[in-house]
Amino acid sequence: MLKERIEFLSKRKSISRKDLVEGLVTQAHFANILAERYPLPEDLAEGIAERLGVSASYLLQTAAQDEHTLGRAEDIFAQLSVPASMIPEDTVHAFKDRDDSLMVELTTALMKAVYYQQLNDAAAHEYIHTSYLNFYLEKYGRPDDVELPRPLKKALLFYKIQYYRSKMAFVDVLTHVTRLSSLTEPGSELWLSIQNIQMEAYIQTRQYEEAKSTFEQTMKHVYDQRLFHRLSGLYVAYSGYCFTMGLVQEALSALSMAEANLVYAGNPGDLVTAIANNRIVMLTMSGELDQAQAEIARFESLLHAEPEETQQAMKPLLCVYRCEVASVRKSWGELAQNVDQLLSCAVTQDQQMNALFYQSQLALAHGEHDLFLSQAQTCLPYFESVQQSVRLESLYEGLAVVSEDQRRYKEAAAYYRKLVYLLRRSS
Repeated sequence: MLKERIEFLSKRKSISRKDLVEGLVTQAHFANILAERYPLPEDLAEGIAERLGVSASYLLQTAAQDEHTLGRAEDIFAQLSVPASMIPEDTVHAFKDRDDSLMVELTTALMKAVYYQQLNDAAAHEYIHTSYLNFYLEKYGRPDDVELPRPLKKALLFYKIQYYRSKMAFVDVLTHVTRLSSLTEPGSELWLSIQNIQMEAYIQTRQYEEAKSTFEQTMKHVYDQRLFHRLSGLYVAYSGYCFTMGLVQEALSALSMAEANLVYAGNPGDLVTAIANNRIVMLTMSGELDQAQAEIARFESLLHAEPEETQQAMKPLLCVYRCEVASVRKSWGELAQNVDQLLSCAVTQDQQMNALFYQSQLALAHGEHDLFLSQAQTCLPYFESVQQSVRLESLYEGLAVVSEDQRRYKEAAAYYRKLVYLLRRSS
């Protein structure tokens, strides 16, 4: 680990290996120290540390993995592996970005990155990567290939799981969930969270029997151990399984059970949002548009009891819901109004791309084919990257039809092929 830290600090200081050790030690001997063939002497550490602008202990203790240090890393992982909404901001800021032990320092950075990702804090997420994490991810980014201390390995696997979830790469999610589960105590809070993620990944990869088995085993454990605060989260995950299987009413019943068990949840805020989101999406996709509209209004009324900051953060999501209902109804005037509202409050890339998608559907409905092509082709790469099949189906079909009308037969054929592949994969 000393080699990686030295390389990172040298890169940040723009100092070559030759200049770093000039007059202190030969490059050959220093290479042997970095290869862990010889220990780093204290006097040499002091000289190199001065040139790198750090303390000698920052180099001497880089590879520290004693019981106390391992315990500190485990504590950081435990505190930051819960949902971000349950972590006070002061707690995150209290963890120092720099630590003599690289294991502790890197564990902290990985878990802070997950925290920022969950909060959609793009600026903080980008900064921690460009200023620190990107370098170390190149060195340790494959936890199966590198021998790492247990808490750091768990942090890296957890980071990878959240990263692949954000990219909708659920085959990779399953791979890393399996590895993290083997390092986690069965029945612990983290283990239960992993079970939920595993069920989600099984559903997304169409492994339905495995998803149902995971749900049943986890539910049995929850009842045996009387961990009722986990019931709502499990029912939310189960609702996704039921809906994917075409069991719409059972899925909605599962959401009702999730809502009924919110009284046991320690922090029901995120679950309320998840329940409302799943219910609105399910009702919209199954054509129950009046009920979906009523659920949107109910969700909005619940938000009125939340702080102004929360209400503003949820405003784009409500706009997306209303846009989707209006789009399915083909109420183009209503859709145009809702798109304008969405554009005025969209913050994340997903919200902005959804607004562009709805604009493309308006252009297509009004026969503005050139505008449709421009807007659809702009948002298409994003929806392909996140594999959002519902959006892709509409885009491929529209692009194929318009390209064909404009006698761009080669492009039309390409979009039709993509559409057929998408439909076959989802059947």
